[in-house]
Amino acid sequence: MAFTSNFRRPTTVRETANNIRDVEASQRRLRQRGEFAAARELDAEIKHQQAEQQRITNEYNRDLDDIWGA
Repeated sequence: MAFTSNFRRPTTVRETANNIRDVEASQRRLRQRGEFAAARELDAEIKHQQAEQQRITNEYNRDLDDIWGA
């Protein structure tokens, strides 16, 4: 089964950073309650948000290259 994010598709690096921070906070709460399996499941969300962050950064850099002719 494919991974489905709980967040809408981010449009800025700041938005992905906020999403990652929220998921990590959720993980901490789950671990404090002893729900380690549920906390591990959120690792996929973090990896997904990091990939989105990289995608946004790459698009931004590509746009800058187009503008400045690099």
